[in-house]
Amino acid sequence: MRRFSLALLLLWGCGHDHPPGAPPKDDVPTIQATVWTDRFEVFVEYPPIVAGVPVTLGTHLTDLSSFQPRREGRVVFSAAGEPEGSLEHREEAPKRPGLYLPSLTFPKAGLWKISLRIPVEGSDARVDLPPIRLHASAAEAKAAEKPDAPQGIAFLKEQQWKLGTRTAPVGRRRLIERLRLPGQVTARPGSRASLTAPLEGRLIAPAGRTLPGLGDPVEAGQVVALVQPPFSDLAAKMLEARAEVSRTTLAVSQADQVYARTKKLHEGQAKTDRELQEAEFSLRAAKSAADSARTIHDTYQKIGAVFVGQEGKELPAFELRAPISGTVVSVQASLGEHVGPEHPVLVILDPEKVYIEARIPESDVSRVAGSKGAAYETPDARGKYVPILEGGGRVVHLGLEVDAASRTVPLVYEVPNPAKALRIGMTLTLYAETARVEDAIAIPQSALVDEEGRYVAFVQAAGETFVKRDLVLGLRDTGFVQVVQGLSEGERVVTDGAYAIRLASVSTALPAHGHSH
Repeated sequence: MRRFSLALLLLWGCGHDHPPGAPPKDDVPTIQATVWTDRFEVFVEYPPIVAGVPVTLGTHLTDLSSFQPRREGRVVFSAAGEPEGSLEHREEAPKRPGLYLPSLTFPKAGLWKISLRIPVEGSDARVDLPPIRLHASAAEAKAAEKPDAPQGIAFLKEQQWKLGTRTAPVGRRRLIERLRLPGQVTARPGSRASLTAPLEGRLIAPAGRTLPGLGDPVEAGQVVALVQPPFSDLAAKMLEARAEVSRTTLAVSQADQVYARTKKLHEGQAKTDRELQEAEFSLRAAKSAADSARTIHDTYQKIGAVFVGQEGKELPAFELRAPISGTVVSVQASLGEHVGPEHPVLVILDPEKVYIEARIPESDVSRVAGSKGAAYETPDARGKYVPILEGGGRVVHLGLEVDAASRTVPLVYEVPNPAKALRIGMTLTLYAETARVEDAIAIPQSALVDEEGRYVAFVQAAGETFVKRDLVLGLRDTGFVQVVQGLSEGERVVTDGAYAIRLASVSTALPAHGHSH
C-alpha cells in the first residue's frame, strides 16, 4: 500500500532569491508544499501563480533510501486543471544536486493538480503534490486569502543533505521491557585447552613441519610437536620394548617353521605325538610372548611415544597432539627449548561458540520473562542489537543461588560466533527480556535530545521547517523508546542530525530563513 504525508505552508518575506518567473518584490509570499512517500521527499517552493504567466517551481528532491539529494536523472511534471486543461514538462537533470527548476505556464485559472514521475529502479515513482490554486490576474493573487505563517526552526535542505539529516515516521511497535545488564564474553567449557608435555624433554618439530604459530588453525588429534626426553630409564625401556617386538616376531616365525616341519614328519610317522605337541606348544608360547611385547609397545605409542631420527640412530620422543580443534592463541615455547609438564607449550581456543555471562540483581530476577529472550550490543557497534535466541543461541543457566557479596544471580547464554566477532574477555551490554510488553508509539533512541535533563525531539513539519517537542517517555527496547506524550503517529521525527537542528534553533527561526536557487 502506498503511503504519503504532506504539508502546505506559506512564508512571508523569506529573503529568498526567487527563481525565474517569481515576482521580484520582497513582499510577495512564497508558498511551500512538502510531500513524503516511502521513497522520496519532495519540497516545492513557488510564488502565487497567475494564469498565462511563466512560473518556476523550485523542487527539492530527497531520496529517502539515503537521505541524499537526487543528483541525476529526469523528472516529469504533469498538471491537470479543473474543469479542463493539462500540461506536461520534462526536466532532464537537476540544476544542482537535489534541485529541479521547471518553468511552467498554466493556461487557465482554477484548481490544478500536479504530479511528479521519477524514474527509479526500472519504473516510475509517482508523487502527487497538493492542489494549487491559480489566479486569473496579479490583483486577484494579491487579494487572495493567505494561510497563517508557520512557526518553527529553519534548516535548509542544503544543510540537511550536507550533515546527513535523517527522519522517520512516528509509528506504533511492540516494545518489550528489558533489563540492561553489563555482560562479558567467556569461553565455553572444553573450548579452551592448554597443550603440555607429559614429561620433560626437548621440543622438536614433526617431520617436514614446524611448530604452529599464533593464529594458526589446528585440528583435534593433529601432531603439533614432539618432546624428546633425555636418555633415561624410560627411554631405555622404550628401546627395549621395540627390540622385544622384533625378537618375539622372529621367534614366532621360527616356531611356526618348526611346527610345520614337525607336523609333516608326524604325518609320515617320522615324529612322535609328543614331539608334535611340543612344537605346537612352542608356537603358542612364541605368539603369546609376541602379543605381550606388542601390547607394551602399543601402550607407549598410545601415550605418544615414537622414534625419530635417521635410521639406525633413532631416539625415542613423545607426540604432542592438539586436544581440540581451534586456533592457537598463545605460544609459550620455542623449538629446541626444554619443556616440562609445569608449563603449556600452546594454548588452543575454539571460538565457534562462546558464552555471554551477566548478573541480574536479585530484586529483578522475578521480572525476567519465561522465554529468557535477550539481545546484546557490543562496544564497537553501538545501536546494533543482536538477538540471541533467534540467532541460534540458547539459555545455558539462570542461577539458583544469590551471590552473597554482590546480591546478584548469574545468567549465561551460549551464542554462535562463526565470524569470531565476539572475543573472549570482551565486555558488552545484555538486554534481557522481562514479561512487560506494550504496543505503543515509539521512536528510535537516536531521535532523543537531552536538554538540561529533559528529553525533546524535533519534528519535520515541512521540508525546511522543524518543531521542537517536549517528550514524556516510557519503556525502552533495543534502540527504541516509548513516547507517552509529545508526538503523534504519522509525524516525521529527526533520527540523525537532531543536535544540529537544536543549535540552529538557538539563532534561527522562521521567518528569518532563505536560500537562493
